[in-house]
Amino acid sequence: MLKFLRHTALVTVVMLLLTGCFKEVTTDTTLRIKVVAEVEVVEEASGMVVRKDRIPAEGCYAYMYYVDRRVWTVASYEDAVARTITNVESGERLQQPYVESEPFVMEGSSSQYLSLWQSSPSALVVVVFPKAQMYAYTYRWADAKNLHYTYLTLLFHTWKTGTYNEGSKDDHKWTVVAPATPVMPPIVLPTEPEVPENPENPTEPENPENPTEPENPENPTEPENPTEPENPTNPEPPTEPETPETDENL
Repeated sequence: MLKFLRHTALVTVVMLLLTGCFKEVTTDTTLRIKVVAEVEVVEEASGMVVRKDRIPAEGCYAYMYYVDRRVWTVASYEDAVARTITNVESGERLQQPYVESEPFVMEGSSSQYLSLWQSSPSALVVVVFPKAQMYAYTYRWADAKNLHYTYLTLLFHTWKTGTYNEGSKDDHKWTVVAPATPVMPPIVLPTEPEVPENPENPTEPENPENPTEPENPENPTEPENPTEPENPTNPEPPTEPETPETDENL
């Protein structure tokens, strides 16, 4: 019995080793690119830039060519929109990408993602941002084994002009091309309204406790003495007439 168990264990180990030896190894991967736009924020009154905000770069799309990284480039924004790349040595132009991007939504995130399937070790990836008339491209060399997903980030500085490099890693840097004059407008902060001098009670009357109370609140309708005589209970006696003189008294 013990000999049988040992034989079974040995067969199991050999089968596992054979399975590992014949397991398929691939460099295929799915690129998931997060595209972000950095936009200037200006004050409405002064027009001064107060900060730069990063927001999702809406409306972007991407495509991929399986070409030699050393001799292919994107010559202009018009070519980027037309999905055209150019061979810098021969002048040959390609206009049919091998892969087109699809939008991807990350659960719990408001960021914009583009998803592309890379099935060749060497690829030229192009991302177009129509709202800012900008585009970017990078060369991808997929040498990782059995890496199902590869996450990348691309930041468009919408306030920049000309060509600049974006990315912290040498192997994953983007070449970003912007127009000579920025196209995407900044975010404008509205001017705050002026606060009045007495904002708590701007229309408060002079007598706030009883604003409609008259000057004589005890007897507001009682006149002082409108018809009372000076001595109504003791009138003055009538004046006796003088006795005229007659002949009898003469």
